[in-house]
Amino acid sequence: MHVSLLAQRLFFLKPLLNLSFVIGIMTIVILFINGSIESQNTYAIPCLLFATWSLLFSAIIGLLVQKTNTSKVNKGWFSSIKSKLVNLMFFSMIIAFIAISLALIYATIKILSL
Repeated sequence: MHVSLLAQRLFFLKPLLNLSFVIGIMTIVILFINGSIESQNTYAIPCLLFATWSLLFSAIIGLLVQKTNTSKVNKGWFSSIKSKLVNLMFFSMIIAFIAISLALIYATIKILSL
């Protein structure tokens, strides 16, 4: 599968994406503790979007790396049911990530158009 191969090659970015998520959240916390109302209104939402995009990309890379190859699965009846259940869970997670991505795209466009 091409997407799994791409995710395996991009797996080295996962710690950097997690670090950028933590930096984005810490920036928001520092803004709320020390920042003025104007700086909070200006920088809090973009930092939140940055942190959310980082966490989403990290989760997608982690999920796609863990995708099992169906050609290597044993051919027993229990193994095939287990494989179908794993594929169903994987498909539902992909649908959830697509929905979250679309919501983030909508929010990002709304923020940038202001």
